[in-house]
Amino acid sequence: MADHEIELHETIKISDSWSVRTESHYLLISNREKCHKLLQRLDLDENDMIDFFISLHLVLEIGLNTFYRQITLMGIQKTVNKKDIIKNLDGINFIDKTILFIYNSKFNFQNISEADRHHSVFGKIRDFNSIRNQLLHGHSIGTISQNGTQSQTVARSALNRENLEKRLKAFKEILDSIKFYFGSLESVITESGKEDIKREFLDYGFLE
Repeated sequence: MADHEIELHETIKISDSWSVRTESHYLLISNREKCHKLLQRLDLDENDMIDFFISLHLVLEIGLNTFYRQITLMGIQKTVNKKDIIKNLDGINFIDKTILFIYNSKFNFQNISEADRHHSVFGKIRDFNSIRNQLLHGHSIGTISQNGTQSQTVARSALNRENLEKRLKAFKEILDSIKFYFGSLESVITESGKEDIKREFLDYGFLE
């Protein structure tokens, strides 16, 4: 098996045949490692900030997309070709998957007020998405000096340690919300299975 490739928790028997799925997690693991290494540095410059924001967003997007794909495939009790299911799932962006997961799933909430509090996850994900969109869509990272005054573009003004700390906090809050909903999900997945999935796709220990 290749580096960064794992056999997912989905080795099942359908009639007399076996179904085994392996999947590469190189992008998820490598970007976690990149974020961890950057955070160890005390002298992050602007270019480091750009790399960090993009890598952290990749960890969030790839992790959530893989998480939703995993729990959907584990819950489908059909002999439909899994490659077709994956193709259809991958056509939905991770924000819409989050909406579908929270609004269309059946949960057993022990504390409804806590569920209401975690509903703010939608706004947090959209806000988290904004800096990545600016950087990858080529928005100006610039400073303009004119008539004795100086101002920064929106993208450049986001590249600072204070905003980095805010992004770290938002990242953890988003994953905590998804873990809350997943923990309350009525599912065929066992509690130990849920814990394995959380560790694999919803972990933020690499930020320490």
